Amino acid sequence: MRKLKIKMKKDLLLISVSVLFRVGLRYVSNDYVKLITCCLKYKSLGKEHTGEHVLMGCLQRIKGSLKVRKVEFSEGTGSVIVEVDSLNFNELAEAQVMANRVISEGRVVKEHFFNSLEDAQKTFPSLRAHEERIKGRVRVVEIDGFDYSACSGEHVGNTRECGIILVTHVSKSGGEYRIDFEVGEKALETAVRLSTLCLSVSSILGSPIRNLEKTVINMRMENEDMKRRLSAATEQLVNNILSKTVLGEVEFHKGLLKGVDTRTVMKTVGELISRSRSIYVIGMEWFGVCNILVGSSDGRVKAAELVRGVCKAFNGKGGGDEKIAVGSLPCGGIGEALEEAEKRVRNALTK
Repeated sequence: MRKLKIKMKKDLLLISVSVLFRVGLRYVSNDYVKLITCCLKYKSLGKEHTGEHVLMGCLQRIKGSLKVRKVEFSEGTGSVIVEVDSLNFNELAEAQVMANRVISEGRVVKEHFFNSLEDAQKTFPSLRAHEERIKGRVRVVEIDGFDYSACSGEHVGNTRECGIILVTHVSKSGGEYRIDFEVGEKALETAVRLSTLCLSVSSILGSPIRNLEKTVINMRMENEDMKRRLSAATEQLVNNILSKTVLGEVEFHKGLLKGVDTRTVMKTVGELISRSRSIYVIGMEWFGVCNILVGSSDGRVKAAELVRGVCKAFNGKGGGDEKIAVGSLPCGGIGEALEEAEKRVRNALTK
């Protein structure tokens, strides 16, 4: 009887589509067209929905328990929001291997109906269900002997129809994880593309794929160490290398620094102008990129106004606030820009 009902549904859908093409869309109501389009799309996402059930069933076996909070599907792709205590890449890899094995086994996808969620849970103790959303009669989708989930969506009749499944992205928000995945041909194409990318990166770094993760971790650690060293060297340069002139009650510091970290310069200058009545005009050059920074604790010299004025005069641009401002300009004019900034500072202090 169930097979007969399914066949009748399919036949009705095919007849409806046939009518659309035979009589022409202009003679059919918009609502009818939307209904048929929706049915076709709904049916076409069966492999995505079934793949999600298989993948979540695998994760449930690995983690012991989890709750699926939300699912979204489009052709060849899907996303699932899952609540679980923790999740790492090794567990995801294990789940994918298990899921693809289940898919390749060609397990039959069955459905069961119960009068209540409690009845369904008695029959299938491992049942996954978004309990807050379920009332009354319950439909349970079974991946033959492997997974049981309360679900109202369409699915394929056999797991082999999913092809393969591949997790493409994972992110965490609070106690929930979002898992993006692909199935079928799309998953296969992505797998080949990712494999090619790994081979390319391996070649660029001169590291075998088996050592790629370790190589990247080491590079990141080295990069963090270099950033700390650069920051320390920059702070030392700002404190000791800049020229100093006393203009009345104000200390004026100026200089051109090469190969320094801009953020460290800003931080250091911010600390220095908070300790004394001072003004800093600093040029910074890094691989063909030049900046000018102004820091001022004297109300007569407003940093943002000075930077914007100087940068405009030298075909650059900049901004900030009254205390700290930064601008960029062509490197060919950085020396003259520093002189112009000093000139404007002196004029402002003598008014």
